[in-house]
Amino acid sequence: MANASDIITYIGVPLAVLGVLPIFYTFTNSLFTLRNIKRSLRKCGLEATTRGTYMGGVIEVSLPRYSITPLDRTEHEYWTQGTRQSILKGGTWTVFNWNQLITGQSMQRIQYSSDLKIPQAEVDLEELFDFLLDRGAVPDTKGIHMLRVSGLWTPTGTCLMLSPDLSQTALRISMPDDSDGVLSMALQWKPEWNKRDRSSLPPGWMRLEFQAATGKEENSNLDNYARPVDPEDISSHEVRDDGERLKDVVSKGYTSNPPAYVPPPTALRFHLSSLPAHPYVQIKHPTYEHEHIPLGPAPKSLHALINAASPWLAPLCLTLSLSYPCPTSFLNLPTFLYALSSSSSVPCGVLVMANLLSSNDAPEWETIYPADQQMHEHHERFMASQQALARERILPEAQRQQAQRLRAQEEISAMSIRAARSQRERIERVEKREREALGSQKMDADLVVNAALKMLQSAGSIPVPELDEANAGGNDACQSAVEQLLGGIFKASCGIDLPENEWALDVCEMLNRWRDWSSRGGMNKEDLRLIVNDTKAFCWAAIAIGLVTRVCEKEKADGGGLLGDVRECLRVWKKVRLG
Repeated sequence: MANASDIITYIGVPLAVLGVLPIFYTFTNSLFTLRNIKRSLRKCGLEATTRGTYMGGVIEVSLPRYSITPLDRTEHEYWTQGTRQSILKGGTWTVFNWNQLITGQSMQRIQYSSDLKIPQAEVDLEELFDFLLDRGAVPDTKGIHMLRVSGLWTPTGTCLMLSPDLSQTALRISMPDDSDGVLSMALQWKPEWNKRDRSSLPPGWMRLEFQAATGKEENSNLDNYARPVDPEDISSHEVRDDGERLKDVVSKGYTSNPPAYVPPPTALRFHLSSLPAHPYVQIKHPTYEHEHIPLGPAPKSLHALINAASPWLAPLCLTLSLSYPCPTSFLNLPTFLYALSSSSSVPCGVLVMANLLSSNDAPEWETIYPADQQMHEHHERFMASQQALARERILPEAQRQQAQRLRAQEEISAMSIRAARSQRERIERVEKREREALGSQKMDADLVVNAALKMLQSAGSIPVPELDEANAGGNDACQSAVEQLLGGIFKASCGIDLPENEWALDVCEMLNRWRDWSSRGGMNKEDLRLIVNDTKAFCWAAIAIGLVTRVCEKEKADGGGLLGDVRECLRVWKKVRLG
């Protein structure tokens, strides 16, 4: 028979050991969990403070919280993906390289290594958008509109930006995990999407193409601004016309004294910017390029010259950038351009007088005078002369001669009176026609643009892209014409090939007059005569104002479309959490 000691030995001890097993399991599991956590952190290149209650099975991990900003686009790491991309939750921002600043600590209490999450990084939304656009991402119109409408209640997974090939999501809304009421987003990027490099234009920048002059005297204006480039900034595959590698040529320029060869600039790239309290757009950081390879920054004197010589260059550049389906800039148009867009229509009589519109295609606007009025007066004078001759025949010779002298004097006096009256009537008719033209029915802005394009095409001296009937007056025609205009304004402002580009300064003067008559409510006779005398400059100005009108109308319709949605999102969400 078993006694008490046997019961304790065979039953109590196993029960005691069985009761301690969960403690041993928790302890062992905590050790393995801690090891896995540290291994994951080492793989991600993160430094963290870990401590835990092994008996309780809870591990405390203190991870730094970062504020990130994009690198400078001249750095190589800007165009590559992160060297230590995190596989942990919340670490999608590590797919790229960033400037990182520790702003705090995030404490996590976890029991399993799979619960470990990297704290979301804080980033400026505008900088994030600019960076992804620079890498080739494409904004998703529906997703950004959803973000503007719903805000924090935007559904998780909503796509904000698409990959460059439009096949997958690059930026999306993520779960609001410990975001403190701040919008949370997640990134995704693949190596095959890296199609852009330093030679590509960043957001907010524009490039003006121009053909370098071949003459030594004409090309000196550009060569004075060109600077040698660091050979490392040039891709090794860039080749000159003569077959020699451009990188080798520029390298020779560094080794020889003076430089053996400096490529002539063929384009100018610059950044469009504006201050919050400044109503105008300015050109910043102008840089010359040769076949999209930077030749170094242009001198400050050129920067000041461009902004001072033509106040229309920067606003029209911004208008052109906003006219594209995917805008390259998120700046607001200057207020005076909105005023110009409201006065883009032109009276039909002005178009007829400038030979831009046929009288048959225009509404009735001028007084029509009878064509047989002068013939009737001439017939009356002829009949009166015949009657006087008949009366003179029956008179004696002396009286007949005296009557002929009197008739001749009367005819000379009547002729003088008729000439003065005819001149006065002609002047009155011209003035009346001008008044009627200024007060005639205004034509739609699209019709004015179409008429201007057709006129410039028929002139032939200024090349304009040909249009077909289905695409007449389209945005692409206006864009290409405005690009030519901007190139002419830039050259004329800098004194490059001034005789050939002087027409661009006349267009700027016409734009100034257009701005003046829009501010005072309409044209006057001087404006009308200027248009009639310089119809070509008026046509260029009409095309530019037509493009401004279309951009303004696009911004007013549906809250501004994609551009309006992006601006509103950037205004509301200054900072977001990226994880």
